[in-house]
Amino acid sequence: MKQAIQITENMYWVGVHDFNCRHFHGNMFPIEDGTTYNAYLIIDKEITVIDTVEAEFMDIMLERIRSVIGKRKVDNIIIQHAEPDHSGGFLRFMQEYPNAVPYASNAGAQIMLKQYFKDYAYHKVKTLDEINTGSYTLTFIEMPLIHWPDNMMTYVKEAHVLFSNDAFGQHIAGYELYDDKYTLNKCLEKAKEYYANIVMPYGDRVKKKLQDITELNLEIDMIAPSHGIIWRTYINELLEAYMDYATMKPENKVVIVYESIWRHTQDMAEALAEGIGQGGVAVRVYKESETSSALIMSELLNAKALLVGSGCYNNEIASNISGFLTKLSTCHIKNKKALGFGSYGWFRNTTAQINERLQACGFELLSDQLLAQNYTPSQDDLSALEALGQEIANSIKNEAE
Repeated sequence: MKQAIQITENMYWVGVHDFNCRHFHGNMFPIEDGTTYNAYLIIDKEITVIDTVEAEFMDIMLERIRSVIGKRKVDNIIIQHAEPDHSGGFLRFMQEYPNAVPYASNAGAQIMLKQYFKDYAYHKVKTLDEINTGSYTLTFIEMPLIHWPDNMMTYVKEAHVLFSNDAFGQHIAGYELYDDKYTLNKCLEKAKEYYANIVMPYGDRVKKKLQDITELNLEIDMIAPSHGIIWRTYINELLEAYMDYATMKPENKVVIVYESIWRHTQDMAEALAEGIGQGGVAVRVYKESETSSALIMSELLNAKALLVGSGCYNNEIASNISGFLTKLSTCHIKNKKALGFGSYGWFRNTTAQINERLQACGFELLSDQLLAQNYTPSQDDLSALEALGQEIANSIKNEAE
């Protein structure tokens, strides 16, 4: 029988591990090690459950709940987010505990009705609304569009625990539930990857919500998100890092993303990278079709510049590079520069099209040069690209001074 795991006095993790998950949000977010769907149980005069899990795993969650409460009833179910990885088990939960009172934000109640077609008389709550379960006061904090309109957090004042839903999540799947079971570097890298691939477009809202949390003067000893590990040791480092993520605080780093069939565009990418590296700036080079998009987005989050390369395919940008640019258009990019490059045979405009799309995504162009190479770049061409790479590196370093 699956057991609940106690996280603090009277509070339990009753989630599930999805060790086989390799693609999160469809194919949009490749992950390496699986994930968790975290749900929580609070034992008090009234018993409260926070969130459910994917529908297919609901038997496991119910086993964990019963391992603590046996045949007792659940009084409250808090729906912090209506996305199915958090709410998919709700219908089954209500079959098991039909008298549980559901709480959701106004938007959450609307979305739940549209997804599951039954009105459970949701109690609609807003920021600073509270419920008392006996010894505990649960305070709701809305965080709309981080990353759906309905997202909210729940703060337990007496226990100093913040149930943060998608905020501060990561994909770390294991029975070591706490941040201090891993290195700080790993925890922040996974949090950064999650932020870059899920939350990046909502940076202004994240910044504002972090400020709101500070102004509320909450005492926080534990942050329990809906995916991954629970934070109890690295909380200050996490909050500081999240502010950097929200502002896309740049480092002296360039990311190069390209697609190439006959190496012509690849040779250009590597020549630019050679010059940037010689110029003393970190550079990451990725062939888009062979690289996890999660890695690319994570590295881009704190880069100063992006170079995007594509050959010409039937008078168009390579389809996967076009898709990458489409994804960038949703990310509300700030404080970054970019430039397109690529080889062509008989249609020269592909690089110009890349530049136009980069500008539309919010990037400032690094150069007025049109890096469009006809067929195979010569050694002189590659040397010129290396020199340009050094110029780009110098300009990036000068910005930091």
